[in-house]
Amino acid sequence: MGDRRIVVTGVGTLNASTAGGREALVGALALNHSAIGPVRAFDVTALTSRLAAEVDDATLASLIDRDAARRLSRICRLTLAACVLAVRDAELPSGSGLGLVVGTEYGDFTSSRDFAHGFLRRGPGGLSPMLFPNTVMNTMAAVAAIGIGAKAPSVTVNQATLAGDLAVVRGTRLIADGRATAVVAGGVDELFQEVYQRLSEMGTLSPMGSRAPEGCRPFAADHNGPVLGEGATFLVLEELEAARARGARVMAEIVDTAWGNVPAAPHTGRVARIDDRSPVARLIRAQAPENVARCYGAGNGDPALDDWERALLGRDLDARADLVPPRSLAPLFGQHGGLGALRVGAAALDAERRLGSVLVHGIARGGCRTAVLVGPAP
Repeated sequence: MGDRRIVVTGVGTLNASTAGGREALVGALALNHSAIGPVRAFDVTALTSRLAAEVDDATLASLIDRDAARRLSRICRLTLAACVLAVRDAELPSGSGLGLVVGTEYGDFTSSRDFAHGFLRRGPGGLSPMLFPNTVMNTMAAVAAIGIGAKAPSVTVNQATLAGDLAVVRGTRLIADGRATAVVAGGVDELFQEVYQRLSEMGTLSPMGSRAPEGCRPFAADHNGPVLGEGATFLVLEELEAARARGARVMAEIVDTAWGNVPAAPHTGRVARIDDRSPVARLIRAQAPENVARCYGAGNGDPALDDWERALLGRDLDARADLVPPRSLAPLFGQHGGLGALRVGAAALDAERRLGSVLVHGIARGGCRTAVLVGPAP
């Protein structure tokens, strides 16, 4: 990644299990308790899928100023709360060198729905100028950038399954390229009724095929689909010398990152024919045989995705069968846009405890693939 070394100095998370900074994430991971349960936010009795990992609204309300909360959509409140927690955890000042990268799978569907319903019910007079700014995908980044004083580049990435991973990768590149001194990077999604219902009706959530009970069981023999979650997790990434100069606590180092597309669909099973020269494959093959102590993966219970990821890693980690299948956090927090950043946060905590370097691997059904190698603090 060039001459600039990049480190993790803070974590902010608001998920179905916990809310807070580094210590909150440590506690949630140590508890190892799944936050998945029956959906409470809307009626699911007519659906075959009835589970999710939901954020407690009282917890969210306690983290956002009441006046600000009235102006912001729920997903914007989730984003802002997690970003503020991350900045506070890192004791990071705002300024011209602070950038932001937000990853999301679905964005602010609630505002888009309400904006459209206003038009359908009342015509042009029903179009709300207050809702319109929230109908674009980068609304969460815009709100959070103002809230944390981020004046360097602000980027939004939209990618299924690994939105949070990709945001962290893009954040490291902003620093490596000299476009920012520090970046708050992570992901966010909220549980949205219409999306949940349509995914369930399409049979893309657990229980696919109904041959086993509903649940999130990545890489298991009876895996039958993902279970959705919601929340936001963001990391503070900094250039090492800048972090040292301000006396920051350094949790871990982002040793290397890579992303690219895999030219095959998961249902084809053509793993052996995939281009071995991909950036992700090169990173894993160069680092994992000797340097990696643990691997976190994107597996979420989707059989096609789980099997594809296992096969890809089995090929690239040929000498490290102990890392395949990778550890998944989806059973704890549910599948959502912030899960990838949670994986990188968990890897940073492992590296902070001097467990060695940790590989965070991501793969999406569309073929996007990422890798983040996290090592102990310099």
